[in-house]
Amino acid sequence: MYQKSNGQKGFSFMRWINNAEPNFARDAKDDVDLSLKQQNDLFRWQLLQANPALLGEKSFFIAGIVGNESQSPQLYRNLLKNGVLNPETGVIDTSKITKHFANQLATISVHQQRKLVGMLFFWEEEVMRWRLLDEEKGEILQAMEGVDEGHADLDVALKVVEAKKTMPPSMRDQDVAETDLPAYTSR
Repeated sequence: MYQKSNGQKGFSFMRWINNAEPNFARDAKDDVDLSLKQQNDLFRWQLLQANPALLGEKSFFIAGIVGNESQSPQLYRNLLKNGVLNPETGVIDTSKITKHFANQLATISVHQQRKLVGMLFFWEEEVMRWRLLDEEKGEILQAMEGVDEGHADLDVALKVVEAKKTMPPSMRDQDVAETDLPAYTSR
């Protein structure tokens, strides 16, 4: 059962079979993370927007969550309505993804819902990464104000931060980030 645009309930055999038997879905059941290509496509699309941190109506189509462009605005409106997306700040509130999430987004299959959750967490990480890079840029600019001459190192650091901000996920070294994390010592 799903809710039609006029508020009535409707039945779709394909939705039912996709939700009852997830292996009928186009992708593998366990494949809920965005592929590197989907991450790159979304990242590059968002860089073209006026405010790249804000997910837009077309973002879900670009990321491959929905199969056609007309479903993307409807999904965007549902996420705004349920509070998962904040329209002013662009903050993704993952605490709003509750046990009722499947019913709130009944217009897409369960597999697409899983991919959507993966996309939302991926984008939340990207926005946090940008925030940290902006803070680093601010610190560099502040340090440059205090030095009159000889801040070539700071100029290079500023260019590196700007390059990191526009670097797509496929160009980043994933292994370095994982090996630099602190770990508990074994006893």
